[in-house]
Amino acid sequence: MFQRILKSSFLGLLLVAALLNLAQESVIAETSIGEDELNTVNGMSWAGDKLPFDAVVNIQDSLVNSLLGKVVIERHGEDKSGGIFKSPFDSPRPGRFVVVSLWGSKIEGCFVKIIVQSAPFNGQADLDELVPQLIELGIDGQILQLTPSPNIKPRGFSGKYTYTVYENNTNYERSSTWYMTDTSFAINADAANMLRTAPAKEVKGRLTFVNGDTKVFPIGKKNVQRWQEAYSFNNSCTAPK
Repeated sequence: MFQRILKSSFLGLLLVAALLNLAQESVIAETSIGEDELNTVNGMSWAGDKLPFDAVVNIQDSLVNSLLGKVVIERHGEDKSGGIFKSPFDSPRPGRFVVVSLWGSKIEGCFVKIIVQSAPFNGQADLDELVPQLIELGIDGQILQLTPSPNIKPRGFSGKYTYTVYENNTNYERSSTWYMTDTSFAINADAANMLRTAPAKEVKGRLTFVNGDTKVFPIGKKNVQRWQEAYSFNNSCTAPK
């Protein structure tokens, strides 16, 4: 009986140790992405499919896996396609609109990137009018304004897609065009510090486009908290000399 108790106790200790080790591994586990996977030279799939959202992500050199920076990727979607179930991130469809935002710092400096994706009802859009000219962020009673980087030209893309409509008890295939712009914003140490020290609560952002249109989007509390780590990788927001 005594031996069975000892054996049971020993197995229990092994189980506890295994669980503690698993918990420690979970804590230290980090998400990583290759720097080239963030390059939109050929555009980006709708809603940033397969990007690691809602986490502090290590940016690694795609060849040698050395750490180059940290980023938090957030997205906001709107679905006015008329369906009962709203699913703006699934695929382009007339009336869907997505904003993917990247917030972080790298060895060469700090950055904010805004990717706008739009599937207009009529399949027609002016790419220039989808380039945001200003970001405003309401942080702790103040408004932080960011303007596009003068050194990085915005990119624009368009692509065809098909979708299904159900009419008269029959499914029909339709085709249309969706559009995307990629704009980098200038951010210095003062702006990055304001993001890094933002109170842990939801932040509202507003994009202003060249034609005067605006779009308000929320940034969740947990991602605002993650800014602290993302912008602490390079506190000075300057490249090493």
